[in-house]
Amino acid sequence: MFELIIENFYSSLSDSIKERKKSLNLRRDDILTDPKRVTQITKNLLDEHHPYLIGKTEYAYLYYLFIKEDKDSFLRENILGKNFDDHIKKNGDNYDKMLWGHINWNKMFEDSINELSKEDSSDGLGKLFDYTLIDYVPYAVIKYDELHPKYGKVYIFPEERGRERKNAINRVHLNRGSDFFKQCFMEKFEGETLDKFDKKFNEFVWYYLENCKPNQYSFGLQAYNLHKNISGFATHWQSLAEVQYYDKPEKKSELEKLLEEYLKNGREQMKKFKKYQQDFDLFTQTSHIDFAYAP
Repeated sequence: MFELIIENFYSSLSDSIKERKKSLNLRRDDILTDPKRVTQITKNLLDEHHPYLIGKTEYAYLYYLFIKEDKDSFLRENILGKNFDDHIKKNGDNYDKMLWGHINWNKMFEDSINELSKEDSSDGLGKLFDYTLIDYVPYAVIKYDELHPKYGKVYIFPEERGRERKNAINRVHLNRGSDFFKQCFMEKFEGETLDKFDKKFNEFVWYYLENCKPNQYSFGLQAYNLHKNISGFATHWQSLAEVQYYDKPEKKSELEKLLEEYLKNGREQMKKFKKYQQDFDLFTQTSHIDFAYAP
């Protein structure tokens, strides 16, 4: 999963290293003792010996491309004349500027959400992603209807379900923008290298989605739980033997009317949740309140 996104990441990193080499007007043998490795890195050639593009001892040398602004200052460092440990002592081992500074956050974010939206919602990341969408009231109600068809179900046309799911993706993820995505990414990758990057990227997406789950004050989660409770209550009453086998139809009819009134009241409340959510969204947008804390 996320293979194309990870491939684009490496391609972008490779291009950024190539651009720094060009802007500093350096030769390959100014950068690494093995000029062929510079070619492999700038052409984004991964192999069994370098599955994450950059070798463990190459970070410290390549990093000078990003901390030096001209050729003379780069060459004065006598980089190739010193060993790996000398560079670590001088510059530390945090290569964030080189490794993450090239990322187009909007593209990585939108591509990740697009891929998640296509995943099977019954398991794994797809299931977690779908749960985050419950934060959006209309989708929360539809989602519960899918799970509880026995009583009080409102028939949802497939195109309506698809439309509300798309609206939920926009509200919960895309409208927030890539800033929170970037924040979560840096919390997981700050100070790290590319070792096992593909696995760690998958773990980061889990982390991001966990932080996007509806909180206890979410209107969507309240609507979901309310719908669950009223439908469960109605189903319970309908399942009772003394209700199913009433010998007086008029009493059964009275109970059905009472249950329908109960369900109607619940549906009205869910409509209010939808309006409240819309109003609060509008308020947070016009008042510049952090979207992450909106209900």
